[in-house]
Amino acid sequence: MAMPLALNCSLSSSVVPLQKGPRLVYLLAEISGGDGAETLPGNLAFVIDASESMRIRLVTDQQFADLAKNGHVREVLTDGVPAYQIDSPSGEWMASLPRRIDYVAAALEAASEYLQPADYFSLVAFAGWAHTMIPSISGRERDRLRQAAHDLEHLRLGDETHMAEGLGLGFAELQKRGNQRHAARMILLTDGHTLKVKECYEWADRARQQGYKLTTMGIGAEFNEDLLIPLADLTGGNAYYIETPDQIPQAFHQELGAVRRISYRNVELKLRLTRGVELRRVYRVLPELSEFEPGPNMDGSYALLIGDYDPGAPVALLMELVLPTWQEGAYRLAQALLTWDDPAEEISRQNTRMDIVVQMARLATTRLDDRVMNIVEKVGAYKMGSQALETAQSASHSADPERKDMATLRLRQAATRLLDMGEKTLADTMFQQAQALELSGRLDSEATKKFRYETRRLTRRS
Repeated sequence: MAMPLALNCSLSSSVVPLQKGPRLVYLLAEISGGDGAETLPGNLAFVIDASESMRIRLVTDQQFADLAKNGHVREVLTDGVPAYQIDSPSGEWMASLPRRIDYVAAALEAASEYLQPADYFSLVAFAGWAHTMIPSISGRERDRLRQAAHDLEHLRLGDETHMAEGLGLGFAELQKRGNQRHAARMILLTDGHTLKVKECYEWADRARQQGYKLTTMGIGAEFNEDLLIPLADLTGGNAYYIETPDQIPQAFHQELGAVRRISYRNVELKLRLTRGVELRRVYRVLPELSEFEPGPNMDGSYALLIGDYDPGAPVALLMELVLPTWQEGAYRLAQALLTWDDPAEEISRQNTRMDIVVQMARLATTRLDDRVMNIVEKVGAYKMGSQALETAQSASHSADPERKDMATLRLRQAATRLLDMGEKTLADTMFQQAQALELSGRLDSEATKKFRYETRRLTRRS
């Protein structure tokens, strides 16, 4: 028997002592359940970067050192991405080296194994312009994806990178099959930066409004995580950092496995606040840590769109609530209503509700919920680390030594905070970044990128 979704709400403290002025409390809303529910077929759009930088031959560190020693290496720019041109005396040796596009082809072939007859899929490639290689078709034709994986070799779409055009075509293909019986997902893979960033956000926003999640996969050290992470967060999708191209098939395996587990669509948490209570900020804390856009304030009511639900990845949101000055007594802070679409039911829209109540007491001592406060601490470390890196990146482009000193101090403070939480690996990364900024005036961009993705998983660890 399928389990319905469950909503559990916990306050950082259910008893709050009286005091003059507003009080801050934290509300943790956890969504779980759905085990045994019928899974939905997928409506998938693969959006692949096919720019020339994806065709650069990859060498190991030792191979590169040997080539440089023998004078076979020179630096060039490809699609605006720094790269090295190898002038090898052996064309056969060069042809044996892998490229990122080869791993993408392997990932698409692997993806074809996940497709079922009830699924739909499409494939869009982009570079200087975008091209729909496979329009939305049934999973029965999954062999088309294997063929397209080989066709990538001969596809040439210009010298620039226009990701927004790829997102636009991917969105159009999802629209062809838009219904409540399919879990829609756009999977974007790129290795670099793009032009027309604003248009990328516009397409992500349109996807969010339609309930389509956008998962982003960035390869290597040169892609723009300041774009790819927010695009995924805006739609409730996943953000992957793929350090080496050979990890691409595994990332596809993980993401498609999650899509195959979707059981309910259009999950939404409606929050109606009591007059005087203010919602200051929302964070998604599970399955990954990120800021969450609560939508517009409609006279104290919010509709927090969560989208498709995977029982293997329960969702949790942490909300900062500011209470007004109340007298002694019990007060309802808010009413929470969780709603979702269950295609297996005759009345497809299901719901469960809960009142969130706080006790204001004159002589009470604040009793904190350890679990909620543990999550609050991790969110604080995430914010502190992100802000320290942002300050440091700005300072690294400045000639002002005082700005660099202040940024270095903030990096060390963030590292100490992480160390106190037992996050030694992340703390070491921050200490190393502080040292790099102090000695060279620059940050390690690859370490910065990895840190930003790893801190998003802080709340997964107990």
